Amino acid sequence: MISFRANGKLLITSEYAVLRGAKSIAIPTKLGQTFNYVQGNKSLFWTAYKNDGSVWIQGFVGKSENLRQVKKLITEAMKIAHRNDFPRGEVFTKLEFPQEWGWGSSSSLTSLIAQWFSIDALELHFKTSNGSGYDVACAMAKQPIFYRRLKNNIEITPIKLNQWPTENMYFQYLGKKKESSEAVKEYNKKPIQNIEAFTRLTEDMFKASKIKTLINLVNKHELLMSEHLGQESPLQSIFKDSTIGMKSLGAWGGDFALLIIPNKQQVDYLKLNNPRTFFSWNEVIR
Repeated sequence: MISFRANGKLLITSEYAVLRGAKSIAIPTKLGQTFNYVQGNKSLFWTAYKNDGSVWIQGFVGKSENLRQVKKLITEAMKIAHRNDFPRGEVFTKLEFPQEWGWGSSSSLTSLIAQWFSIDALELHFKTSNGSGYDVACAMAKQPIFYRRLKNNIEITPIKLNQWPTENMYFQYLGKKKESSEAVKEYNKKPIQNIEAFTRLTEDMFKASKIKTLINLVNKHELLMSEHLGQESPLQSIFKDSTIGMKSLGAWGGDFALLIIPNKQQVDYLKLNNPRTFFSWNEVIR
């Protein structure tokens, strides 16, 4: 049996704008996806498990409509690897996080198949997806990264965030996942603007070491993104405390929020009222 693993991901800055060349901070999550392949003589049979152990998708790759994207990834991987014979046997994948969280079930799968064929994961990504590729970069990253895509040039720089007040930083799942591919299509119709502003915010946030400074920058980022997209922040109606730093993560519409909370009472309140969807920084980030 051959086994591989890939990380999940969270994009901390420049969501959407990363598609147009804005510099971003992207972070691999502790939870990701695993892959096991058993070679055999029969047509390739695929079983994808959810994080709770239940079957998510199952069937023969060449026949099942639900595995069309898997077949596409394998077919493109074969071209890149200069292989002619479609693999045979069984594959078992398992998510380590609920798929509705949007932590990279697709991007981690791209990475896993790239590992299987010993090819570059980003090359496979750009042949099969319209996304920026930051999520695939996170899938194999060992620490946070700067990620920037300028036309055909990809810049990936490992970074450390030791200066951040991570003991005051939290994540909350808002329970309204939006489909990333559809969000990308809609965003690509918009005019190019604010790209350098997001890059400067990314760099300023990276340098920030004081909690008040980071709160101000995070809230500035959320306001700029609201103007950039022409839509109200999904957090405005949820969190009313002006002392909190808050920004949306992922496709706007209710995936995860990053919260910077200096007040322990507010943390205790959120933990009590959202016991399964409220996480400290260290619970989530590698």
